Amino acid sequence: MVKHIYLFLLLQILVFNVFSQDIEMSGTIIDSKTQTPIEFVNIGVQNKNKGTISNLEGKFYLEIPKAFSKDSLTISHVNYETLKIPIENSKNKTFLLEPRTNELPEVLISNKKKRHRKVGVKSYNPFVWAPIISKDLDVIEAAQRINIPDKSVKVNYVSMYLRLGFEADSSYIRINFYKNIDDAPGEKIVFQNIVQQKRIEPGWIQLDLKSYNIYLDEDFFVSVEFIPDFKKTQEINLGAILTKGKGYSRRSSFGTWNKVSGAYSINVEIEY
Repeated sequence: MVKHIYLFLLLQILVFNVFSQDIEMSGTIIDSKTQTPIEFVNIGVQNKNKGTISNLEGKFYLEIPKAFSKDSLTISHVNYETLKIPIENSKNKTFLLEPRTNELPEVLISNKKKRHRKVGVKSYNPFVWAPIISKDLDVIEAAQRINIPDKSVKVNYVSMYLRLGFEADSSYIRINFYKNIDDAPGEKIVFQNIVQQKRIEPGWIQLDLKSYNIYLDEDFFVSVEFIPDFKKTQEINLGAILTKGKGYSRRSSFGTWNKVSGAYSINVEIEY
């Protein structure tokens, strides 16, 4: 009788484990034209806060809850057409992305003297900061609304303040631009892969964007992503303020945007 009870409990545990296991997906993301790996590709389930990012060799690994099995996995990079695939157990598969045809921005030449101005959050609270590196090999995206003059502007620099209390020597930083829709980030509006490797240290970090020729003619959101180090754990803290601001964050690739109570210490230098 006792043996039957133990056997029953063992079967119950095995059945539970089978039905509670996550779906495992892994593979390499490749450029369909050049057959080369694509780094820093966002991979995730839309609006489910579950995702990851490909490493320098284009490889990724992701565990997805079975509850999301009827959703699609989205694979996206600003330079490529977005790919959506069924969620299913698959290991070491190759995923091909088609290059996107992007029109080069028109460069405007004028002899008129240009004005330069910093807009956004130019201060920080010494007692407030926000972790900006995901521990799940994904990205945490921090976005700040930028209000511009009533005219077209060129974005020359993006700056952010980093707080003390982190462990990292350098990091790849990616910059994204989003349309302002009802005071929240909307669709992406700049289709350029803006990634720069910077030395990480306390204080203001500045990224030079002059060569990208980014011209915008309405208020927008600018976001920063610190790409995680795939070989060791990193911790980086972004400065912030508590006063009213238009700050948003999302904790995962294709996750939902959430308004923060204050604002991130992110600003841009514009030319007009």
